[in-house]
Amino acid sequence: MDVEHATEGSTAVGRRLRTAIAVLGAVALLAGLAALVLPHATLTAVVWVFGIYLVVAGGTLLVRAFTGFAAGAWRRIGFVLLGLLVLAGGVFAIVHPPVGLRWLTLAIGFAWLLEGITLLYAPTTGNRALAIVGAVLSFLSGLLLINLPYLGAVFAVAAVSSVLIVSGIVQLVVAITWTRTDDRAAAVESR
Repeated sequence: MDVEHATEGSTAVGRRLRTAIAVLGAVALLAGLAALVLPHATLTAVVWVFGIYLVVAGGTLLVRAFTGFAAGAWRRIGFVLLGLLVLAGGVFAIVHPPVGLRWLTLAIGFAWLLEGITLLYAPTTGNRALAIVGAVLSFLSGLLLINLPYLGAVFAVAAVSSVLIVSGIVQLVVAITWTRTDDRAAAVESR
């Protein structure tokens, strides 16, 4: 009796999981297609999310300045100034997304430059040639993103869109083929 209930329960769980995978696959596929068709709207949405993050981070710094986490007057002044600067940057990114996108891509570009330099001088335990190739690619990607920020951002959206589309298709195929496998197992059990 317990075995029958376990089988029925696992079949129900399997159906729910299959449905969740199918829904996730469909959402990933649609989000990937939307981002691929509307890259500028996608970039604007990313900048808005980044701006909201900066507003929250700036507000958090201001709260820290006035709640006693910043001991000492100079530290408190530093938290206030940094909080106001981060908050203003977030508001500016939300109000003017193209400028916010420019600053975001510049920050990523400089981070890749620094990563490339760091990889060149960092000790490696593995393949040194591979570390050098990674450093050169990171450095060149940073230069490209700093000099052509909008082109780099559009390429990034295209890459993420492609991953979402492929992931969505794979998840849908898994959900569809899982249905067939589950149906065959149920047919074998009913005999």
